[in-house]
Amino acid sequence: MGIFRRKRPAAVAREVVRDHTYDDAILDIAAEEMDAGHLRAATTVLAECREEPEIRALRAEVLGEHAIGHADELLELAKGNTDPDLWLLAGTAFVREAWAIRGSGRAETVGKDRFKVFFGTLRKAVGPLHEAAKLLPRDAVPWAQLQTAGLGLQVDREQKDEVWREVVARCSTLYPAHWTRLQILAAKWGGSAEEMMAFAHGSVDAASPGDPVVAMLPLAHFEIFLEQFEDAVQSRSALKIAGLKMRYFSRHRDEIATAADKWESDRRGAGPRKPHPRALQAHNLFAAAFALADDAPRAKRHLLGMRDHVHEVPWAYVAYLADDLEKEYSELANKYL
Repeated sequence: MGIFRRKRPAAVAREVVRDHTYDDAILDIAAEEMDAGHLRAATTVLAECREEPEIRALRAEVLGEHAIGHADELLELAKGNTDPDLWLLAGTAFVREAWAIRGSGRAETVGKDRFKVFFGTLRKAVGPLHEAAKLLPRDAVPWAQLQTAGLGLQVDREQKDEVWREVVARCSTLYPAHWTRLQILAAKWGGSAEEMMAFAHGSVDAASPGDPVVAMLPLAHFEIFLEQFEDAVQSRSALKIAGLKMRYFSRHRDEIATAADKWESDRRGAGPRKPHPRALQAHNLFAAAFALADDAPRAKRHLLGMRDHVHEVPWAYVAYLADDLEKEYSELANKYL
């Protein structure tokens, strides 16, 4: 007795949903219409949320993804009228098309020919986005897309800062714009860990209770974590690799927990909160951070909030070097659910 070890059951594969970390049935219908070739279907759902920048930013991003391959066609349609939604969609489609060409790898993994096409496609986005911004001067979303274009085009820091100021002047809490700004400040894009982390902490401090923009803090930590993890892999230190996942987020658990609590706190007298369009994305960041910190109650809460809707960041970082992101996620999620 005792000499036989009970075999651990195999991890149960979860029904993971990828590339769909939002709840917007109207957007899904519009995306299906676009896939069927009805490109103008997108402009209606963009027009109805002109005064709701978070929803508008999400819809432009998703519809731009579905418009990949049709950006030139959208531009020709836009040239025939003064519809700001069509100009926004055309510009966003060029941005998404360009990043699809580049891929998500480090610069050294992208060949010269691919970079040439990437830059050329991104430059096509600039004019339409400026036109959209001119037609709707209070709209932050064209500027947020210009921010992403500027990141890829490697414009100088002064221009990046100028575009960021234009975004903030129109919507100071826009979630995707904060995400891109954090990337601009990251070491891998020419910034520094210190500047990026200062921005993340500033985002938490400036956020109102209930705003998921506080997820910039775990996002910043995942960027640093990935950099350290890659260094450990390069040095081929098995001890470093094993220890990083166990130690990094445990060390930073308390400040990430404070940010999560600010998001989850109720605003006095405000009543029930309307779900934020980026809530599922924020749950992903907090769930992964708390799971790696082995904070079971918080990990469970945010994993439940995810509903198995998995965002590439941070789970691609967690599954670094693994062949199967969904398997890595399932094993970690099953530990706490």
